[in-house]
Amino acid sequence: MKRIFMIMLAAGLALTGAAQTRSQEYMKRIPALPKDSCNATRASVENFVSVVSALRDELETEIEDIRESVESHIESNAGKAEENVMKQMSQMYGMSQADINKMKNSRNMSEADKEALANKILSQQANMTMDEVKNLSKMSETGRQAYTEAYATEAMANAKNNPGQAAASNYAGNLYKTNLSQQAALSKINEINSRIAALYSPIQNDPEMKKMLDRIQAWNTKLTSMMGIVSDREARVMDSLSLKIKNEQTMYCNKYTQLQRAALRRHIQTVKASMPEYRNFGEISAETTKAQTGIEMPAEGKELASLEAIDDYLKALQEAYKYKLYYSEDD
Repeated sequence: MKRIFMIMLAAGLALTGAAQTRSQEYMKRIPALPKDSCNATRASVENFVSVVSALRDELETEIEDIRESVESHIESNAGKAEENVMKQMSQMYGMSQADINKMKNSRNMSEADKEALANKILSQQANMTMDEVKNLSKMSETGRQAYTEAYATEAMANAKNNPGQAAASNYAGNLYKTNLSQQAALSKINEINSRIAALYSPIQNDPEMKKMLDRIQAWNTKLTSMMGIVSDREARVMDSLSLKIKNEQTMYCNKYTQLQRAALRRHIQTVKASMPEYRNFGEISAETTKAQTGIEMPAEGKELASLEAIDDYLKALQEAYKYKLYYSEDD
């Protein structure tokens, strides 16, 4: 009995592991933030950066492979996509197969033929002509509003009397809603990215940082210019400059590394908390592509937003020690 239980447990764990997404796998592999950045040795810093860089290289390779896979999938289904788009146009605009064939060869159409086809589509779908569209753009705001209200009333009446047109309008409306959902999801992703960027910008734009670096640079320049055979007095000046540089570098690290570490902690917390938003964006984008082209997107393509968010964090994590300038072993 115990043996059967262990086999079932192992099978369950195996299935759980197989169900894990790429994003979850990479999240588990992210190195922890170093506990003491300013007192770290050069060797430990180089080792940490090397580990993060290796993971980031692996992730970016996978991201690129997924992009290529998605592009290849879309290209291999280009015929299906074109057929679906033409079908949509037929449903939405009441176009005949002859009209669709004309659009496929639009490069060979004259301007008069293009305008005639546009007039036909507008007349069938919106009961308008191109001249009316042009006149609408010239109307005042009050005039446009009155025209729009009158058109909406007429469209509702036509939809009741013409089920086919109502179905086409519903189809267009569903596609419109899908596009709106994608835009809303993208806006959330952009808002998340803005919040993450705001974690680092106050550190990078701190005016005191430039002053500290300028002082270090000035002392280094003076110290370098004194290299060679020097007097006892000059040697004491050089020792004093070296101490100033060391102390300034230490203060620089203590001040900005603490802020950088806090930003990194908030960054990874934001990425973890935003995983549902990244997944939602991937799902909606796939739904939009399917609605527009009829192409079912590969499952891995839905994870791109999540993987790119992890990649952005790894890029920031590579710079965990960016404000450490002094190493005691260099003395």
